[in-house]
Amino acid sequence: EVELSSDGSAINTGPKGVINDWRRFKQLETEQRQEQRREMERLIKKLSMTCRSHLDEEADKQKQKELQEKINGK
Repeated sequence: EVELSSDGSAINTGPKGVINDWRRFKQLETEQRQEQRREMERLIKKLSMTCRSHLDEEADKQKQKELQEKINGK
């Protein structure tokens, strides 16, 4: 006689059940590792420092100044 678990799947404690349990465990382990890797990549992108040179800042200031002049109609 086969016993059913709460999710409706059969509980098999024989060799096939142990092998299936191991496969499911490995599958979940792989999925968890992939999710952790994706989360780590998101954090790295979020927390990574950006470096701007003095020339980049000067160019941005110049663009802002030009835009402000266009807005003001000069």
